[in-house]
Amino acid sequence: MQLILSRSKFLILAVLSCILLIIWNSSSINNNLDVVRFVPIDIDENSSSNSASSTVWDSLRSEFKLDHNVQSSRVQAEIRNLLSDPDKLSQILRAAGPYIYFIHKQTQARGLPAELALIPFVESEFNPNDHSTKGATGLWQLMRGTAHELGIKVKAGYDGRRNVIDSTKAALAYFKDLGNEFKGNWYLAIAAYDCGQAKVESVKRRTGSDNYWNLPLPKETKYYVPRLLAVAEIVQHPQKYGVQLPPISNEPYFTEVKVTKSVSLPTVAKSSGISLATLTTLNPDYNHGPIAKNGAYSLLIPVEKETIVKEQLAGKIAAINQ
Repeated sequence: MQLILSRSKFLILAVLSCILLIIWNSSSINNNLDVVRFVPIDIDENSSSNSASSTVWDSLRSEFKLDHNVQSSRVQAEIRNLLSDPDKLSQILRAAGPYIYFIHKQTQARGLPAELALIPFVESEFNPNDHSTKGATGLWQLMRGTAHELGIKVKAGYDGRRNVIDSTKAALAYFKDLGNEFKGNWYLAIAAYDCGQAKVESVKRRTGSDNYWNLPLPKETKYYVPRLLAVAEIVQHPQKYGVQLPPISNEPYFTEVKVTKSVSLPTVAKSSGISLATLTTLNPDYNHGPIAKNGAYSLLIPVEKETIVKEQLAGKIAAINQ
């Protein structure tokens, strides 16, 4: 009997020890979980506080301001059209690579919706050499008359509508004015960029409405705004649509170097080690002619080549041209 009592006491002590061990471990686990809760994990892709965005797309989507109206049948149709040719979609988004960071910085500087940085997707597929049958040219497809009004030079051997910096600043200044004219109704402002401010104002007066979705605008304009919203929607939620955005860093691709001596792009390429294709992509405004033949202009070059190009322009290039 005494042996049984002793064994019982031993079992009770063993059980109590196990309970205490479980309680201690549970407390330790809870404490560790409390620590883990304070460790940031996934950052919301739409968060505007993501100041260290890894790609330009992260930066763009953090500053999208428009309702993309994905419930609209017109926007849905444009999304389907874009997704129906994934190779072309990817090709256009990759073509944005050299320019999109600069364009986005310009929208930021003016307090414009980041969606406007995607206008060249719709206008030119990010091709600064794009030329329409109506005469519109460049990333932003500016007409010659509009370019003149915006202070862009167009003359023999030089077309400033193809200049990435000048055309972007001019187009976004125009958008700023349109946004003010239409009192922040960006659907109307974007429509006006496509078909003209006078046309949109006329339709507004005739219908007494400022609802873009109900206005009898030209057929092209009816598709223009939904297409921009569709592109922005895909950029905002690429995983939702099964799209992998090209990894474009959120940092400048090119820098501007002032040129005061006449020099050709092939000469710059030869002396700097920059491929002629790259220089032509960044400087389509010179129409393959000499730079700064009459006056001072700027040359866009990859940022990592700035020092060598400045040195060459100051010395060796001048010697080559003698």
